[in-house]
Amino acid sequence: MKRFLLFAALIAWSGMASAVVYKWTDAQGKVLYGDRPPDGVHAEVVELLGTHSASARVAAPSSAQSAPAARVAASTPTPKDLDDRKAVDHDVAQTRDKQCADAQDRYKKLIEGRRLYKTGPDGERKFMTSEEIDTERLNAKRDIDDTCNSAT
Repeated sequence: MKRFLLFAALIAWSGMASAVVYKWTDAQGKVLYGDRPPDGVHAEVVELLGTHSASARVAAPSSAQSAPAARVAASTPTPKDLDDRKAVDHDVAQTRDKQCADAQDRYKKLIEGRRLYKTGPDGERKFMTSEEIDTERLNAKRDIDDTCNSAT
């Protein structure tokens, strides 16, 4: 037990001793964290447990990145960008809805069907056993859960 506690303490200490985590915002507006910020991005050092400094350090943008690219990264989205984003989000939602409907239709057929089969490579029907049908039903239910209930 003492060895385990010593091992856990050493692991925790070594992780905190070398951990420097940066926080930055990408071009799409997502907040990202990492041990090294990308070049040309304004990043802040995240205060971690056990690291209490009086002032927050800031990683300045690298001089290796060109000035026009830095302006593009720092600019706010234009109305056209917002319209494009809305159109993409709408298309993604439509595709997700269609995939959800397809998954629900497949599950419904597996539940209501009497003699279920799979089509073989040469076009002939191979009727499924009860175990195969149960497996397909479980897979179809998982597909519904993954497709219809996903937030992304």
